Amino acid sequence: MRQHVQVLIIGAGAAGSAAAYALARRGLNVRLLEQFQIGHTRGSSFGPSRIFRLAYEEPDYAGLARAALESWRSLEREAEQQLYWRTGGLDLGPAGTPSLEAVHTSLTAIDAAPERLSRRELARRYPQWRVPADWEAVYSPEAGIVSPDVTLRVLTDLARHHGAQVLEGVAALEIEPGRQPAVLTGAGTLTCDHLIVAAGAWMPRLVPQLRTSLSVTLAASSFYRPDDLAAFQPERFPVFITHDEFQAYGFPVFGLPGVKLGVDVVRPITSGDDRSFEVPAQVGEASDTFMRRFLPGALTVMERSTCLITRAPGGDFILAAHPDCPQITLASPCSGHGFKFTPLLGELLAAHALGEGHPWQLPRFGLPAQAVDTAQGGPAAAGA
Repeated sequence: MRQHVQVLIIGAGAAGSAAAYALARRGLNVRLLEQFQIGHTRGSSFGPSRIFRLAYEEPDYAGLARAALESWRSLEREAEQQLYWRTGGLDLGPAGTPSLEAVHTSLTAIDAAPERLSRRELARRYPQWRVPADWEAVYSPEAGIVSPDVTLRVLTDLARHHGAQVLEGVAALEIEPGRQPAVLTGAGTLTCDHLIVAAGAWMPRLVPQLRTSLSVTLAASSFYRPDDLAAFQPERFPVFITHDEFQAYGFPVFGLPGVKLGVDVVRPITSGDDRSFEVPAQVGEASDTFMRRFLPGALTVMERSTCLITRAPGGDFILAAHPDCPQITLASPCSGHGFKFTPLLGELLAAHALGEGHPWQLPRFGLPAQAVDTAQGGPAAAGA
C-alpha cells in the first residue's frame, strides 16, 4: 500500500524533528519517521545536556551560533518553556595555543565580549580548577546548556500540534529517488513531493553516495559526583572546552547530580547498526586522569555512557540536495557539534525543501567531493 505526503522526513533526531516542526508550522503535510522511539539512546540526540557556545575558531560558525541563539529564544516563546540555560563558558589551554587564540579572535569579531582570564584570575573566579602555570582561559558569557531530552520532546509535540504525523517504530529500509521520492518501510511504501533524510548514523546505509564521506564513531561521557555539589552548580561552574591533549568538554551539575565530562582521545569507528554501548577503557582512563589533574573536587564516577558521532569531512555539516535527485535533501549536521544549532537547522532544512534561500545556508554545507564523484560514477564509485 502506497501513501503520499508533501514532505517526508527520515529520522526524528535533532535535525529531523526541527525540520518537521518548521515545515508543519508553515501548514505543510509532514510525516516524520523514527525507527525507534523519540529520544532513544542508540544515536546522537539524547541525554540531559549539550553545550551551547559561540566560541568557534571559524567566524561563520560563530555567527551561525549567534543566529541559532535567536532561534532557541523563539522556540522557547512558542513552547512556553526554557530550553537554553546560560552558564557562561570557558575555553582553557596553554597561553598562545593557536586554537585558543582563534576562539578569542572569532568571538571578538562578532562582538561576543570575550574575556581573557589569567591562571590567577581563573583560580579566583573558579577555584574548582587546578591548571598549570602557563594556562589561561577565554570566557564567553553567552555559552550555556541545551538539552536533547527536553528539546526533542518539545519539537515533536509542537510538530504534532501543527498537524505533522510522527511515526515511531517505523524504519526506512530503502530510498528510491525520483520526481516523487519513495521510501520503503516495514509498514509499506511512502511517496512524497520532497524527502529529507536526517538519519544520523544510518545515513551511510540509506544514501550509498555518502559512504565514503561520512564516518560514524563512538564517543563517550562520564559523570562525576562532586564533594561539594554546590560548587559545581550552573551559576558557579561554566561549561568548558580544553585546548590540550585531552580535548575535553564538560558541564556543571545539570540533569544528573554530577559533573559531565567527555574527552576526545579515541573514537572507535562503528555504525548505527553495529555500535557498542561499552565505553572504551582508554576513554574511561583518560577521563579519570583529567579529573584528577584539573578538577580534583569531583572524582567519584557515577556512570558512563556512549553516543554516536556522524562526521563529515572537516567537521562541516551536510545540508544539500541528493546528487541524483533534487527532490531529496540530505541532512547530516552532526560532526560532534551540531546540536546547539537545532532550531536554526530546522529553518534551514525547511527553506531547502521549499526551494527558498536562507542567509545561513553556507557554501561549506554542500556535498563533499567524494559524494559528487560517486554520483557521477567517478573514482569514488569504484570502491563503494
